[in-house]
Order: sequence, then structure tokens, then C-alpha cells
Amino acid sequence: MTEKDFISKSVNKIKTELKHFPNDFISNCECEIIDVPGKNLILTPPLFDSYEIIDNDGNIIFHLNDFYKAKYILYANREKPLKITMPKNSEEIKMAVKSYENYIDNILRNIEKDYKENFPQSRNFAYISNQIFNLLNLIRL
Repeated sequence: MTEKDFISKSVNKIKTELKHFPNDFISNCECEIIDVPGKNLILTPPLFDSYEIIDNDGNIIFHLNDFYKAKYILYANREKPLKITMPKNSEEIKMAVKSYENYIDNILRNIEKDYKENFPQSRNFAYISNQIFNLLNLIRL
């Protein structure tokens, strides 16, 4: 097996099992619907504990004071929807984000374990894991 085959196999395996954020990570709670542009979104570096989410053209989409809300929006935007369901309670948002990040970290650990079994001498794991995450449009902030 080549590294390219490993990437392809991993992407296909993860794609079939991948949970959807936020639906699989929030409980029955009071939520609001947020409109999003259906494009890739990017988190800019924080400025005085203020966060901006922009699109690829540099247009400011959201201006937030809560890092967990910013993460929530970016994680929920994985499939580029036009609307996102977001809990009104900031503690629910934080719990959903932490749960999702834990889930993503587990995926990464499983990829690493499989990679080391198949390529014990290789040191390309960072590159391989980035390729897999890019193909699945996954991010971990």
C-alpha cells in the first residue's frame, strides 16, 4: 500500500462513519437559526478578544466576542450550508464544540495508529493527516 492509497482508504472509511456537526453534538435545547453564505469561512486572528469570520473574498461575515461561537460556526460550516442551528445558551455551544473536538481528535488518533501500522518508518504523518482532513473538509481549531 502506498501513502496515496492510505489517504484514499482513510477518507472513504471516515466519510462513511463521520458524524455531522452540529446535529450529532447538541441535545434538545433552545436554538436559533443563523444564516451563512454557503461558502468557505475563515477565522481571522483575534484582536482584543474579538473574532471575525470572513469569507474567501475577505468580507466580514460575523464579528464575535466568543471563541466557542466562532468555532461552532466554522465547524458547522463544513458542508457549506445556508443556515446553521445554534443553541442560544453559550454553555451548550461550548459543550458541543468540546465534544466535537474530542471526536475529531479521536479520528486523528485512529488515523495515526493505522498510519504507524502501515508505515512504521515513515515520518510523513502530519502531511498525510492534513491531506485526509482537507479531502473531508475537516478542521480542528
